[in-house]
Amino acid sequence: MTVRLYLEDSYQREFNAEVLEYEDGWCVLSRTVFYPGGGGQPCDRGHLHLEGGSVEVSEVREDAAGRIWHRIGRALAAGEAVRGTIDWSYRHALMRHHGLMHVVNTVARQHLGGVITGVQLGPEESRIDFKLAGFSREQTAELESRVNDVLQQGCSVTSSVISEDEFRARPELIRTLNVLPPVVDGRVRIVEIEGFDAQACGGTHVHSTREIGRARIRKFDNKGKDNKRFYWTLTA
Repeated sequence: MTVRLYLEDSYQREFNAEVLEYEDGWCVLSRTVFYPGGGGQPCDRGHLHLEGGSVEVSEVREDAAGRIWHRIGRALAAGEAVRGTIDWSYRHALMRHHGLMHVVNTVARQHLGGVITGVQLGPEESRIDFKLAGFSREQTAELESRVNDVLQQGCSVTSSVISEDEFRARPELIRTLNVLPPVVDGRVRIVEIEGFDAQACGGTHVHSTREIGRARIRKFDNKGKDNKRFYWTLTA
């Protein structure tokens, strides 16, 4: 099983590993900082450096057995040593947006009774959908203001793991109607924003809400009677 270094330190940008498996342009490594995607967050991208040059990692995915595959487009031998590097600017932008979506989710739930139904993160813009009754366009300014108030508090963002049994006994940790968080080796990862929120999440995050920056609702769409869609952007 690949050691998931991104869960231990979201800021780690490179690592050494060896190839465990290779198949049709994809390889499994002994350890990785490449996030395979999930929860609306795209997978990382970057390079593997080896003797004689480097190859691009254009896609990363996790299979049903929990193996993390890196798409490299060339053959590598099992046991071969590699050094991996991620596209840090891309990863960090996604970390900021992921933290923003946690804050938006919680503000909408606490103040508006909203339930998240979908999210898609991007390095420049992210989309989040809510089942949100009675919300009007005139309320977007208030929502934006409440979110920015939390961001500017500089709350620390930390992670921990709990048992699957404890997770099942705490339904408040589940925020998405359609997708449950990953269970790895009988444990679930919890991401906590100090004094504000805790929820199950397997993604990568910044250390503080202040690092997220300032948020703006770029666009708001009604997608049905109670279905609302928000597009968010960030500034430094």
